[in-house]
Amino acid sequence: MSSVVILAHPARPEATQLAEQTAAWLRGEGHHCRLLVIAGPELVNEDGHIIEMGALDLRGADLAISLGGDGTFLRLMNLAYAADIPIVGVNFGRLGYLLEVDPKELETALRLAFDGGLRLVARMAIAVSVDGSLQITDPTDRSLQAPGGGPQGRWWLALNEMVAEKTVPGHMVRLATAIDGEEFLTYAADGVLVATPTGSTAYNLSAGGPVLAPELEGLILTPVAPHLSIDRSVVLGPEQTVTVTVLEERPAVLVIDGREVGRLSPGAAISCQRAHRPVQFLTLGGRGFAGRLRSTLMLDRER
Repeated sequence: MSSVVILAHPARPEATQLAEQTAAWLRGEGHHCRLLVIAGPELVNEDGHIIEMGALDLRGADLAISLGGDGTFLRLMNLAYAADIPIVGVNFGRLGYLLEVDPKELETALRLAFDGGLRLVARMAIAVSVDGSLQITDPTDRSLQAPGGGPQGRWWLALNEMVAEKTVPGHMVRLATAIDGEEFLTYAADGVLVATPTGSTAYNLSAGGPVLAPELEGLILTPVAPHLSIDRSVVLGPEQTVTVTVLEERPAVLVIDGREVGRLSPGAAISCQRAHRPVQFLTLGGRGFAGRLRSTLMLDRER
């Protein structure tokens, strides 16, 4: 018997319908299942009880299933990561680059998962921490506490990217970067991002950064609309650390995987390094990198 957690997005009726059908099927097969639905900054279980994100613990579960788009997947990812369990991402979104299972394939995928027939994919993630003044603006802040051996203290997990961006419209922010503690470049720009190979097709690509195969490990440092400065990205090794410091005059906003985390005062320093373990996916292993990338880029062009 396995224990499964399903997270569905209520704005997609077909996703909640599949979640209910899947929960019933799992229980009929003798498995334990928890069905959760996003309700604003919180979650709601099948009994209608509201659960605060910070109070939800998935430890003891064997598998997590995301039914929605990339946003739903990223919301579940932090919980699954903290519990060290893999995720099956079912694509009900428009782009869904992170999601590799079609809704009609879910039952087949679950049967394979229970029999050990799905492919386990590990993706590098970034541990983001802040030294200095950070005013939290996200009511669902999902910072983590690392176990011994990983990044110490409060940190945030980024599967796609960390972005330090300007807060004042029409004005740039000054950001100093360092690599492994050694001073690098100072940018006057709309922002600076540090992306993973998985996130190389997200904001990094829009900012002119390179696309990396998601199975690679490394960090991509990309300036966003820099003024009178080099506008090229720098690709770094997986063991390197990037630090971004907010300089005088204007604050910056910290955004992780498209979610605003908080406002950074001048002098605050953001540290980005490889998380102590990867995010785990389960996939049917259909299309390869080229096919998924082509589909993503074509869909993005049609938006």
